[in-house]
Amino acid sequence: MADVSLENVTKVFPGGTTAVQDFTLDIRNQEFIVLVGPSGCGKSTTLRMVAGLEEITGGTIRIGRRVVNDVPPKDRDIAMVFQNYALYPHMTVYKNMAFGLKLRRFPKDEIDRRVREAARILGIENLMDRKPKALSGGQRQRVAVGRAIVRQPQAFLFDEPLSNLDAKLRVEMRAELKRLHHRLQTTVIYVTHDQAEAMTLGDRVVVMNEGRIQQVAPPLEIYDYPVNRFVAGFLGTPAMNFVPGRLAQQDGGTYFEVAGARLRLPADKAARAAGHIGQEATLGVRPEDIGYAGTGKFAGPRNILPATVRVVEPLGDEQIVHLSGPGDVPMVCKLDAHVRVEVDQRMDAHLDLARVHLFDDQTGCNISLEPEHVAHAG
Repeated sequence: MADVSLENVTKVFPGGTTAVQDFTLDIRNQEFIVLVGPSGCGKSTTLRMVAGLEEITGGTIRIGRRVVNDVPPKDRDIAMVFQNYALYPHMTVYKNMAFGLKLRRFPKDEIDRRVREAARILGIENLMDRKPKALSGGQRQRVAVGRAIVRQPQAFLFDEPLSNLDAKLRVEMRAELKRLHHRLQTTVIYVTHDQAEAMTLGDRVVVMNEGRIQQVAPPLEIYDYPVNRFVAGFLGTPAMNFVPGRLAQQDGGTYFEVAGARLRLPADKAARAAGHIGQEATLGVRPEDIGYAGTGKFAGPRNILPATVRVVEPLGDEQIVHLSGPGDVPMVCKLDAHVRVEVDQRMDAHLDLARVHLFDDQTGCNISLEPEHVAHAG
């Protein structure tokens, strides 16, 4: 296995469309890195440049210590698993997994050893004589992964490999891939648009938008400390609430004001927002950081936004409650399933002010972050 390094990598397609801009990232040996972002953000193009399937317009790509800018894909010592699995329909599972090694003229006994070891790891030993049309989606996915494993490459590249599976199987295969990475201790670059895959699989997550890195950090750090409004809104289900308002000072306190309601900010957030007093800003709060009663982390006399219940979605152990906040701003909160709320009911939304974020309306930057978290922006 090896480190993978991208330095100032850019991709401009004929016609002038820039797909990836100034992409710089160091991927450590045996790290599982996930590129996530909306469709068209450049994540798959970045992966294909690492694989050699797309030429780079500028910058440098290294696999191990070797610059591979001009190295053909077959000589980069990587293995790629595609969204459609790309299995040969006329070959058995065994032959699909062995084909790449046969092309490289490996000895027959070595091919057989590698194929059967990979099949054992993936639990597909009983499928070796079947052809792809006789396999389920999950089985085909395992075969595609097995074909990559037998190569024993320096890095594995996955391009949305679970997107064709149903929801239940997708969850199962996420766990399978995580176990596999732990067992093989491989370097993995994984592309997905699914935030759940990004959060559960990655040692670090790279959030991309419009061809640029927005933030690189471990999953929980990105969730808890998003560097800008795009990252904050992209990760999380339901998405973070955004409440437009204004920052003000009075009687020694710093407040966030919205449509006649006022929230007094904690001292640490007030200090970091000091340069924005009198300016418009946006308050960001995740649904789980809005409570029904002023107890525990939701206690406090100046942490309430008046709201009206609009929709209630029961989900078993919890319920998603859609609110209309001050100025008819839509908000969503997660409540315990046993809290009784009804449509059109008036409700005081208690905010955990230690967990809220403040975003500059001009730049979109999170102005409530500590400096060490700001450093992880792209």
